[in-house]
Amino acid sequence: MVVAQEENAIVDEQQILQQLKQAAPDAESLGMEVPPPVFRMMEGRIECYTPGKSLRASFPVKQDYSNPMHRMQGGMIAAAIDNTMGPLSLLVTGGAAVTLSMNLDYIRGIAPGKRLFVTASVISRSRTNLIMEALASDERGKMVARSTAQFQVFQMNRR
Repeated sequence: MVVAQEENAIVDEQQILQQLKQAAPDAESLGMEVPPPVFRMMEGRIECYTPGKSLRASFPVKQDYSNPMHRMQGGMIAAAIDNTMGPLSLLVTGGAAVTLSMNLDYIRGIAPGKRLFVTASVISRSRTNLIMEALASDERGKMVARSTAQFQVFQMNRR
């Protein structure tokens, strides 16, 4: 799937992962793993980062993630969205953030064997609060779900 990207977008996954680690140099000493284990368990792949604005990731839709209707279970879609918003929060704030609330609308199902693409974007940011939205789509660009979330930002201890 081809997606229009902003001029300063970074599309090299290793470069984006390096920026994640640099965004929170004290993460390891505070017990944080970047990216988190659940991102790796879901075999997430970072596709694109527009500094300070948005992050795009993708996740395989595995048979193990299926609901009784053979579509990706809603909780797994929510996890993919949260797994995209979380790294974006770290990149834009340089601090740890926890999800305070997340609203999610499901639009259509996505079958195993496909790939779910999630683009998270910053809507509003303050020193302690971050509001984001995310759009999840299939490989054809058809919307699967949309979400808004509020995060509480914690400043990392800088030594």
